[in-house]
Amino acid sequence: MDFINCFTPNELSVLASAIAIELAEGESADEINVLGNFIVAVGSLLLTIAAQEQNLQSIKDKQKEMQDLRKNKKNM
Repeated sequence: MDFINCFTPNELSVLASAIAIELAEGESADEINVLGNFIVAVGSLLLTIAAQEQNLQSIKDKQKEMQDLRKNKKNM
């Protein structure tokens, strides 16, 4: 997803707005509502995945830190 990294926050907001307008064009309010809820659900799941990845990485980092401390303590 390197393409996202080339946008400023404002540019990304404008892009999201343009996509939303294009997707909503010609659709009924019910269809737009369903699509919006679907997109929110996908976003929520992406956030859950990212949070768990960060959690697991944090656990791994703490375990490594503890191992390093034990190793340093033995070498004293």
